[in-house]
Amino acid sequence: MYPKNPVTLPKGMDIHQWMETKKNQYPDRLRSYSPYPDSYKILFYRKKFTNLGSFISCGAFLRQTNIHAIEIIEMVSNVNYANYEKSVIPRGGDLGPMNEKERTEILLPCIEEFLEPPQTKE
Repeated sequence: MYPKNPVTLPKGMDIHQWMETKKNQYPDRLRSYSPYPDSYKILFYRKKFTNLGSFISCGAFLRQTNIHAIEIIEMVSNVNYANYEKSVIPRGGDLGPMNEKERTEILLPCIEEFLEPPQTKE
């Protein structure tokens, strides 16, 4: 579970409108689908490479808890050995977090990058 839950939605937006802005903000780095009303499963690829030249991605389940907020749960990180620009299917990697250090250094920064407000389209 995301430690800063609940995440406040921008004024006047529901989860669907907010996810549309996220898809526009990260057109090449965000994969998502809505398995249930008012919820999404996401896979987000960070922009930077790791020291090993791989991508870090994170996945989570997002659900709208009230008209003003969402909750982020079931988070997982993946050090992906595929290039997201060439493949939409991860080709192996290490799922995590396996410990608190990986949660702090890999998973949470990925979720925080996903949550950054849009400035410009990439």
